[in-house]
This record gives sequence, structure tokens and C-alpha cells, in this order.
Amino acid sequence: MEATAPQVAATALINVSFAWVVGVLTSRLWLMKQTAGWQLTVDKRLSTAMSAGLLVCITGIFLSLWTESAVMGDVTWLEAGPAFAQMLASTHYGHAGAAALAFLVIALLVHLFRRGDVPSVSYLGILTALLLFTAAARVTIGHAYEHGPFSVAVAVEWLHLVVMAFWAGIVFVAGWLVLPRVLAGDSTPTKEIATYLTSMSNWAGGALAGILATGAYNAYRVLGSPSQLIEVDYGQVLTFKLCLVVIAIALGGFNKFVGLSVATSQRGLRTVITILRVESVVLLLVLMAAAVLTSSAPPG
Repeated sequence: MEATAPQVAATALINVSFAWVVGVLTSRLWLMKQTAGWQLTVDKRLSTAMSAGLLVCITGIFLSLWTESAVMGDVTWLEAGPAFAQMLASTHYGHAGAAALAFLVIALLVHLFRRGDVPSVSYLGILTALLLFTAAARVTIGHAYEHGPFSVAVAVEWLHLVVMAFWAGIVFVAGWLVLPRVLAGDSTPTKEIATYLTSMSNWAGGALAGILATGAYNAYRVLGSPSQLIEVDYGQVLTFKLCLVVIAIALGGFNKFVGLSVATSQRGLRTVITILRVESVVLLLVLMAAAVLTSSAPPG
């Protein structure tokens, strides 16, 4: 069965919002030691952004489950209530979706309870665990689960989802929330900004290594031959995604080897922000392509 546009849209919404939440959480970790005035202001914005991201992700998963219920029950979207209840109660897809919703709701409650506080190790640890569990629940409704719940395919798919969300998330948050706020403060970038950028660059490099390794394994697993990258629809979408990843790598490499060296001035920081925003658009397209792949049957 081919995926419908609402199914793909809901999955894309989940991918993007989950990446945003991961990026916010990571940025709050990097800003735990608040030694500069701008860090407190940024952290408050990150706290608000976390609430919004979790709510959007919860909404995305609910819409995904509801839409899948309508498709499986062969009813209209507005008439999917009974099918939705039945799916949650009696199907693996419904159980996995309900688990993901539960983890995110708990994460939202924990965050709201600690919303006004400077992030602590316990807060960051609990939210990290809940997000990792959410990713695991999402993987169990994917193609890799056909190989068994404790298979290498499932483990690799879970790791790919996590590192892809991590890479995209830190780019989204840095380019559209953290660094613009620093620039708006009309002050010369400080050593704290340099530390933040260095952390982002180093962690992104590690995530990229994980993405390339897990992505290569997944491609090997789902494609019967390299020719299927251009001969079948699934392979063509995968090729499009790979091309976008290469572009994002190039942009990230520019910032790492050129942007960071000029980020000590406001003009240099503007350059870094511009590149990050372009990279964020490319990664947004990557997550949308991933939604198409997740909602489509691989060759064979």
C-alpha cells in the first residue's frame, strides 16, 4: 500500500519536531555553565522552545496514528475514531504509537515541572532517556522491525534516527534561535560563543560519522543492487536524500574550517548564521525525504 500525503506529512512533522527537541536539549546542555549574561536569556528561550517542540511532536504522532487508522479502516479522516481506538488496543502499530506518545507526554510534564530552573544533570538525563525511548518506539513500526525486535537492523535504524535528529536539531536551534539572539545583543562574541560553536562543530562531526555508517548499512539492507538507486522510486528518493546530505556536509565543513575562524566578530558571526540557516533548509528537506522513505515500502 502506497503512503498517502497526510501520512507522509505527519511523519515529516514528527521528524522535524523531534529533531528540534533534540537540538534544544543539547543546546541547554552546552549552556549549563552560565558565565555570560546572554546565556541566561537564551536558556529561557530554549525552555519555551522545548515546550513548543514537545507539543508539536505529540501532535504529529497523534495525527500519524489517526491518519493510519483512517487508511487501515478504509474510512474518511473524520470518521476514524472507532478505527483509531481499535488500532491502539489491538495492533503493534497502535501500541508503539501509544508508547511514543506516553514518553513524550512524560517528557513534557517533567519539562514543565522544571521549566523555570536552570537545567540540571537529572533534568537533562531524564529527558534524554525519554527521547531515546521515543525513538525506539518509532523504530518498531519501521521496516527494520521485520528482522526482529533485537536485530542489528533495528539497532542501526534506531541509531540512524537519533544521530540524524541530533545533527539536524543542533543546526536548527543554533541557526534560528541561539546565535541570532546573541547577535541581537549587539555585543562582541565572547569566549562562551566560541565554546558553544566548538561544541556544536565537534558533536556534529561525531553525528555525521554515525549517519554515514548507519545510512550505508541501511542502504545495503533495503536495496537489492546499486542500480535500484535510480531504477525504482524508493531508490530515487534515497538518492535525493543522499545528495542533500552531501550538500549539508559541505556547508557544515565550510563553517567548521572557515566560519569558526571568523566568528570572533559580529560580521563573522552573521556569516556563520547564514550558512547554518542554509544548511537547516537542506536538512529540513532531508527529514522530509526520510518521511517519504519511512512511509514507503522498500524494494522487494
